[in-house]
Amino acid sequence: MPARRYNCGCGKRRFRDERSALAAAETDQRTYGGIVAVYRCPGGLAWHLSAHGFTPGALRSIGRRLAYELAEHGRIDVAEFRGRVTGGDLRRSARVDRCAEQMTELGLTRRTDDGLVAADRPGLLRVVQIGLDAYARERG
Repeated sequence: MPARRYNCGCGKRRFRDERSALAAAETDQRTYGGIVAVYRCPGGLAWHLSAHGFTPGALRSIGRRLAYELAEHGRIDVAEFRGRVTGGDLRRSARVDRCAEQMTELGLTRRTDDGLVAADRPGLLRVVQIGLDAYARERG
């Protein structure tokens, strides 16, 4: 697997670390107004800014998308989510199950008979920002 790069090729303004991106976001907010979100690039190690916030369609990873929907709606039916976001792809379907399990192990969600319930909304929002695997590493 190729190493993830700080100079990702997505064409967006890049920051080497979260602290730098947060400082730039604060400056942009003062200069232009509005809220600026900071997130880690799914394609590299760089950090980016977003003046548009997070939308499900823009979130490419299963873990981020699952976290977003749980933070937004408070609960999801995992089977329905799987059908909607994987397009029948077996690898992505298995990733949905792994992400759901990992989120439960991390205390972000609770399993119920009909799916998952958000247990830690701030934690889920952090997953949207940096990704599930990075969140797990951050938690140690």
